[in-house]
Amino acid sequence: MSRLLLVSLLCLLSILPVSYVQASEPPASITIDTVMVFRNLAGTGDSLYVFHYSMPYASDNYSSTPASESTIFRIYDTDNVTEKQTGGPYVNPYFGSNGYGDGVGSFYFGASDNASAWAAIVKINIAGKPAYYDLAKNYTLDGGDYVSETTQADNRALLKAYVLLECDKLASSYSDTGITLKATSDSGIVLSPYGELYFRGAINGLQALCPELFFIQTLIPEQMAVVEYDMSLMDTYTDRLVDDDLGDGFTGIGTLLGGIGGAFVAAAMTFIGVFALCIWTTRKGWGTEIGMLGGALVTIAMAILVGDIVFIIMMILSLLATMGIVWLMLLKKA
Repeated sequence: MSRLLLVSLLCLLSILPVSYVQASEPPASITIDTVMVFRNLAGTGDSLYVFHYSMPYASDNYSSTPASESTIFRIYDTDNVTEKQTGGPYVNPYFGSNGYGDGVGSFYFGASDNASAWAAIVKINIAGKPAYYDLAKNYTLDGGDYVSETTQADNRALLKAYVLLECDKLASSYSDTGITLKATSDSGIVLSPYGELYFRGAINGLQALCPELFFIQTLIPEQMAVVEYDMSLMDTYTDRLVDDDLGDGFTGIGTLLGGIGGAFVAAAMTFIGVFALCIWTTRKGWGTEIGMLGGALVTIAMAILVGDIVFIIMMILSLLATMGIVWLMLLKKA
């Protein structure tokens, strides 16, 4: 009988409405101390809202429930009703505050994220979730919270200054931990490894928004101006031989040989000269290398003088043919 009563009691309890109670003690208060809004950080038209909040506990006896679970950040449009974005505190394991105490929060809007108009009177809200506590704080922005500068460089410089100032505030608030949030590098003051850990969690995408804050900086290189390749220089060289004695001579020889182009005649003559030079230097005992080096200089000089594509093609073929003939006639026998 007692076993049946126990089963009945458990079944009854399972269907009764659940009455939620606050799972943790609320902070003593919530304040939003400073708010700054930056723009054009990663691209034209984006905006970043950064704020310093405080949720103190008596004697730093922080709740065991992480603030990321118990607390929510909201930003509302000018009507104070439309939620533009939500977030929450970042729990830094080195602060020992479980996300409460002093901290930094943020909202980022890309250029296409339907953010409120620049310098709009919007509202930031920090509140406890109903299952944990019902304390809340609102902060209404005004024009003074928005930076006046418009360029990316100026906004990044201001954001860097703001974050480094927050490093000092947080280091003072958590001085008993002994952690350092800033460090010195060749490029100036940057975030330390502890600072990087916290601020990359508190400000999502910070390394792309303000790379100057980091030892290793992520930068998108600017596209270099490139002059497209064209044949204008070859045309210039070719035109120089028009009505010139050298050009007329090549053309005349080509006409006598049955209407061959002047560039082809120049290439053939250069090939014969280079080949003869290689043979001569070899017979002299100087080696084929001297002849081929001299032939290369002659070929370059003729290419500059003639400048025709037919000449260039012919000389490439001639170089290959010369190497083959020299190998067969001289080097292979040796």
